[in-house]
Amino acid sequence: MGNEEFLKIDNVTKVYGKHNVLSNVTFSINEGEVIGLVGPNGAGKTTIMKIIVGLIRDYSGNVYLQGRNIRDKTKENRKNFGCVIEAPGFYPGLTGYENLKYFAKISGCEDEKEIDDIIKVLKIEDFMHKKVGKYSLGMKQRIGIAQAVLGKPDVLVLDEPTNGLDPNVVLEIRKFIKYVAQEKKIAVIISSHILSEIESMCEKVIFIKEGQIVDIVSLEQEKTVQNTIFVFKTKTPDRLIEFLKRNEITAQKDEACNVVANLEKYSIKGIFKMLEDSDISVEEVYKQKQSLEKRFMQTMEENEVE
Repeated sequence: MGNEEFLKIDNVTKVYGKHNVLSNVTFSINEGEVIGLVGPNGAGKTTIMKIIVGLIRDYSGNVYLQGRNIRDKTKENRKNFGCVIEAPGFYPGLTGYENLKYFAKISGCEDEKEIDDIIKVLKIEDFMHKKVGKYSLGMKQRIGIAQAVLGKPDVLVLDEPTNGLDPNVVLEIRKFIKYVAQEKKIAVIISSHILSEIESMCEKVIFIKEGQIVDIVSLEQEKTVQNTIFVFKTKTPDRLIEFLKRNEITAQKDEACNVVANLEKYSIKGIFKMLEDSDISVEEVYKQKQSLEKRFMQTMEENEVE
């Protein structure tokens, strides 16, 4: 089937009583791609994840993995999906390593080298032989992610994987997610309210509000576009805008009366030479970078959901 639409969520709707938790949700993810689900609490993020991994089976619409409907082969699907949704569950009286060996066997992974490799990459060797009942939140979260990738699933689903963790632990989890996506070609779906984390890990972000997708953003495309957007600080913004528009450059004033322009067709050096020749002074110029947080706030405010 190729890389396109490796996993496809097609027109999925979930109703509890009279409440539509999800309404006609459609998106896709490619092999080895990392996407983020972003939205307010109660937007439906966890419900989508539970449907994808088969924890919720009563819904309308379809989920396809490599062209096969996941409703068709439930037992086989369990091996195709790894997940950490809510708190990872382990046997507290067993060590981390004993837990991983047990869950590896269930998932059909008999190779202890695979367990050792995952432990090494996640950098969790120090506490693997301690009993899980004595683990901190960060330890539990990392062993949960280790368990989720045993047996080499096609799709890894992580609900708030870095919530409440120390920055150094967050860094290791971020590196591991990039590793499994790039090296193991596992498609990864992450939800998080820490938008800077989503921005650093994901290639695509899906904004969800009240059970509906309100925007899908390719962060790679955004970076390309942002490379051509410049902000000019000047005492004569109207004159600068008029000059730019005469040269077929899209420009407008922002809230601070700076001029924001798309220099797609020109180099910044070329623009400065033209401004000098036209006797227009500019005090400062810099590339515009819109954070995911700002984009999120704008998207949530602009998209009314009926």
